[in-house]
Amino acid sequence: MSAHPVPPPGPAAPHRAVTVRVEGELDHESCEELVRAVAAHLAAQPPYQVVRVDCAAMSLCDSMGLSALLQIRRDTDAAGRRLLLEHRPAHLDRLLRLTGTAAYLLADRAP
Repeated sequence: MSAHPVPPPGPAAPHRAVTVRVEGELDHESCEELVRAVAAHLAAQPPYQVVRVDCAAMSLCDSMGLSALLQIRRDTDAAGRRLLLEHRPAHLDRLLRLTGTAAYLLADRAP
């Protein structure tokens, strides 16, 4: 799992966005890193309005990974920010469907 902010912090813009990329397995060993990376971006000043989690390189998401995504949803909602889970692999979409979390996690709550 790695986090790469795009673009780097700069002057305030009306719709600043950051992308956090998930690479490899999102599991008990990597989920805290993802939650911390997103939390750091939520605390950034000036604030990012949109947090994108790029899942294109995610090879696995277990129950701890799902728990991390749910925590990120709660954190972004509490901060009044928009969360987008982008480039989801089929295994992640299947997990979200089977657990009944797809509607909650994929809802686009534009501020």
